[in-house]
Amino acid sequence: MIQFIRSISLFLLFCAGYLIHAQQDFRLGYIAGLTATQVDGDNLSGYNKIGPHLGLFVDRGLGQKLNLRAEFLFTIKGAKNYIDIDNITDPFKSAFYYIEVPLMLNYRIKDFQIEAGPSFGVLMYAYNSDKTGRYVTTSRYNTLEWGMNLGLSYTLKRDLLIYSRFSYSLDCIDGVNCGNLFTAPKLRPGYFHNCISLGIRKYFKAG
Repeated sequence: MIQFIRSISLFLLFCAGYLIHAQQDFRLGYIAGLTATQVDGDNLSGYNKIGPHLGLFVDRGLGQKLNLRAEFLFTIKGAKNYIDIDNITDPFKSAFYYIEVPLMLNYRIKDFQIEAGPSFGVLMYAYNSDKTGRYVTTSRYNTLEWGMNLGLSYTLKRDLLIYSRFSYSLDCIDGVNCGNLFTAPKLRPGYFHNCISLGIRKYFKAG
């Protein structure tokens, strides 16, 4: 199944590149938002790690209802335990800096758009932070991340939309600890990014 989604991702990337190269009727814009994340499998819970979700996109209409969009994003993911006056747990935080390319197919229903598609990301930098300090962990994790995205957009005006999106890793992100010892979620042992994003998508004005 994951191999099939990877193949679809590469096919959609090829299609997006072809549309940009072969057609003049495409639109460019930028994305600005925030991502609340957790890492399933690390025994922490809650979307406590907040990071930016920024980048550019290009899309092309495929008819009256459909359009294909390629995005090029910088996203910080990770996990953070919740600390308050009643929680004496030692503070811990992990952060992952990704360059991501989601490939989204949109279906329009009046002012709404239902969005879905795969993505792949390249891990640029990662670190963990606890009471002993901050230490780089980039080499521990897989360089490539494959994910799946599902979202909803609402058109505020012709060139401006607000969106929400749920994203989840298809593969275990940890290059070492992906064995049966780590069983949360139980059906998929390992570590997986679990993300909710909110933001705006703004088209550049033509001419």
